[in-house]
Amino acid sequence: MKVLIFTLLLVCGTVAFRTQSTGVKGKLMCGSKPAAGVNLKLFDEDNGPDPDDVLDQKTSDSEGNFLLTGSSMELTPIDPEVRIFHDCNDQGSPCQREWVIRIPAKYITNGPEVKEIMDLGVLNLEIELDNESRSCAH
Repeated sequence: MKVLIFTLLLVCGTVAFRTQSTGVKGKLMCGSKPAAGVNLKLFDEDNGPDPDDVLDQKTSDSEGNFLLTGSSMELTPIDPEVRIFHDCNDQGSPCQREWVIRIPAKYITNGPEVKEIMDLGVLNLEIELDNESRSCAH
C-alpha cells in the first residue's frame, strides 16, 4: 500500500510540472548606429535558492536585431525576462550596463513551441534607466 501511494504521489508530482515557452525580439541601437554584438539572455527568473534558468542567449546581429526563444518545465508559471548587457553611452566605466526587461504573462505559452513573441521594437541603448545595474560576469 505504501508503495502504491508513493508511486501515485510521484506520478502526480511529475504531471503537475508543465513545459512553458516564451520569446522576445527587437532591434538595438546606440544613438543612430545599430548596436551589433550586444549580449542578450532570456531568463526564467526564480526566487529563493533555485537559480535563474537561462532559456536562450545570443548576441545582436550586425543590424542590432535579435530573437530569443526558450522553454522551461516548471510547476508554477515562469517569470521570463530579457537581460541586455551593453557598453553604449557608458563613458569607459568598468563592466557592462545591464538592462532587465520583464516579459508579460500574455507572451507565455503552455508547451514547448512559442505562439506569440513579444516585440520590443527599436530600443536606443543610450537611455539611462533608473533601475539599470552593472554586470562584470554574465
